[in-house]
Parts: sequence; structure tokens; C-alpha cells
Amino acid sequence: MFATSANACLTATEQKTAAAVLGQAFEQDPFMSYLLPNAETRVQRLAKLFLPLIRSSLRCGGVVLAPGGGGALVWLSGDAFSWPLKALELFRSGLIWIPSAIGLSAFKRLQAHDSVCEQALLKHAPQDFAYLWVVGVHPDHAGQGLGKKMIQSALNTMRQRGYSTCWLRTENAKNVGLYEYLGFTQVLTETPEKSGMQYWLMSQDL
Repeated sequence: MFATSANACLTATEQKTAAAVLGQAFEQDPFMSYLLPNAETRVQRLAKLFLPLIRSSLRCGGVVLAPGGGGALVWLSGDAFSWPLKALELFRSGLIWIPSAIGLSAFKRLQAHDSVCEQALLKHAPQDFAYLWVVGVHPDHAGQGLGKKMIQSALNTMRQRGYSTCWLRTENAKNVGLYEYLGFTQVLTETPEKSGMQYWLMSQDL
């Protein structure tokens, strides 16, 4: 059974557990390795990065948890990308403290890359879209189909809430084929000059 949570239904402990799972899931991710090159502290800092994302999504989207701490998925309403809601969420979720949580240099790399990706997203996505922010499976639970099941659960919830499309971004070339298998279509791929990290923007009609 996959638990879908919204409206701050997760306890503080459950939020931290989900963030820790995502930290483990993205330890070897190409973009996260670029963002946080120190492998010894990467998992810990990733957990600090993912925690405010989870808190924001509980209010402005949803969080899907796999049983037994196997994985977590975080998605966001497209409305949350617009001001003043975006500014409010920076404070309410703790996103405002990310520079101190992951380090200023890492934050600058994140901001330089994300700003390009976000502009592309808002240019191509319709108004009533949902954004699959992050999905990760703990290494100990890999190969069990948890990622696919969490994505399907999230898509069902998005569809029920009236969103027209789901969008996502990945910097991992290995994930592109998987997302295409799950019904997503490539919309755009480019390599921002400042990061040098290629990303793929993909969408699926709901």
C-alpha cells in the first residue's frame, strides 16, 4: 500500500525519514554529485535539501511514501511556482535556509542550473500543471518497481485533483527511457552554460 499525503499529514519524524531516504537514493545521482562533490557529506546534505521540499509539497502538492521506507516521491502544483505563493513557501517550508544547509557554493550551483530549467518549464507548461519534483528509491529496495508504483500513485492523485499535465525534469540520461516507458514524452533537452549539466524536460497528459 502506498501512502499519499498532503496538507501536512506527515509528522515531523516521518518528514525527516522521507528526506533521509531521498538522500540515500540520490547519493550517486550525476546532478547531485555535481552539486555536492564531497561524497562523505553528500547524503547528509541531501537530506537537508529534501526536507523543505517535502514540507512545501505537503501544502502545495503531495508526497507519496513507499512501504517500509523503500522510497519517496514529492510533487508540486504548478501554482507554487508563481509569486507571491512562491515567496511565501520559501519561508514557510524552510527553503529560504537551503544556502546554509548545503553550503553557499552548492546553492549557487543549484540556483544557476535551476533558474534555467524553471524558465523552460514555465515557458512550455500550461497553467494547470503539476510538477513531479523528485522521486527516489532507497538502494536497498532497488529493482522492486517502487519508483513506477509511486509515480502511478502520484499521477492518479494529480488526475483526481484536476491537473491537465504532469511535468518532470531529470539530469540522469538513464532515467529518460524509464520515464518514456511510463508515458512521459520529451519536450526539451538542453545544457545550461553555467552548470554544463544536460537536463531533459518531460511531460505526460493526465
